Parts: sequence; structure tokens; C-alpha cells
Amino acid sequence: MSNYQQQVHYATGEIDIDFWRAPEGVAIPDDELSFLLIPDAVETMVVFELSQQVHQYQQKQSPDGTPITRALMATMGGMLPGILLYDHLRHGQARGISPIEFGTIGLSYYKGPNERYDNPQLQQDISIPILDKTVLIIDDLGDRGSTMEFLIQHAAKKGAKKILTLALYMKPKAQDACPVDFFFGEVQQDTWIITPREYVETMVKRVPIWKSRGADVAECRRRLVNLIGYPPTLTDYYLKPVFAAG
Repeated sequence: MSNYQQQVHYATGEIDIDFWRAPEGVAIPDDELSFLLIPDAVETMVVFELSQQVHQYQQKQSPDGTPITRALMATMGGMLPGILLYDHLRHGQARGISPIEFGTIGLSYYKGPNERYDNPQLQQDISIPILDKTVLIIDDLGDRGSTMEFLIQHAAKKGAKKILTLALYMKPKAQDACPVDFFFGEVQQDTWIITPREYVETMVKRVPIWKSRGADVAECRRRLVNLIGYPPTLTDYYLKPVFAAG
């Protein structure tokens, strides 16, 4: 068993958080991408560390600077880290620092199945007032930088006084195009990150490709469970219908 596979299955107290700062995805036969599954316990630890980065920023800005008073979760990627951050940034904030109000902004990436827009499309506008406010934009991943760039530009058009950005992981193209203010780790450009919110989505998108390249159900299960680290019960529940539909 590789170090990655050991880490995926470790209990919370055994997780080596430093491993997850620059993890390498696992290679899959006949697939040009590598895959990196982020367990729930790891994302929780990652968000906790990011919350400490934000706390440090807030303390440096108090009382006369520009502390963050608004946070925008980008749907869908920013929702899970945003909800986890809410606990730390609303209830774990130091005394004397203004509370952060959380809201959302919705983006759409796909015209239809496997048809991606050249740029993100606004699906749901910013849900809270941000005029003259210092805003933190939250997403899970910086891939090429276009999504975060769009979010920054849109928040600026809505009158944000200052805009800060946060992502769990950044890829090289995103780092070059639109670096963020707070992030935890870096991964290679060809890595498909599977966060806890998209275990099933990744199966739906990737299993049909493996099937088209000759993999049967048993081989798809081996890739998901033995290589990537999927939970067996979740895999067994969804794999056969996903394989049949593909």
C-alpha cells in the first residue's frame, strides 16, 4: 500500500497533515489524469489551518485596518469549505473584531453534458450587500485561475472596498494567473481532486470514460477503491447504475 493510500484511510489522529500540502495523485490505467481523493477528516483539518491564517489577518487589521466583514462562498466548490469556515470565523473570532457575514455567489460551468463554457457564467448573484466592505471569496480549488478572476471582478463591480481570496488547493496555472491570499496546498495541473462533496459526481463523469476505454465493472471498482481510495460501501451503491448508464 502506498503512502497516499495509507493517508486516505488513516483515522483523524493519524493523519500527517504535511503530506497533504503537496500530495501527488494516483495514476489510473489508460487515463491521462491522476486522481487525489480528499477525505472528510483531511478537509476539516485543512480548513482549520486556513481559518488560523484568516484569524491572523483579522488581528493585524484590528482596530483601524480593513478586517474582513463579508465572506462569499462560490457554488458549488466553495460551499463545503465555506460552511466549515463559518464555525471558525463566526464563532471563533477574537473579541473586538467585527463579525463576518456569509453569503453565496452561484456560477455555472457547463452548457450541457461535457460542454464547458469558455468562462464561468453567473447563475446566482451575490446574496448579501458588499458595498464598501472587505470581502473574502471562498472556493475549493484554483485550477486555471479564471473562476477566481471572474469572482474578483464581479465583487469589484458590486462595490467591494477590498477583496481577499481563499482556496484549499492551487494548481500551477492558477498560481500564475490569479494567486490567492490564503491557501493550504499545491497539486500538479493534471491532478483531478475529489473533495467530499463530489465523490459521486466524479464517478458519474469518469467511469463512462474508463468503460469506453475497455474497463469492466470489476476494474472500475478496483480503480476507485484500491487505487483512489473510495469507500467500498459508497462505491458498491453507485457503481453498477453509473456503469450501466455510461
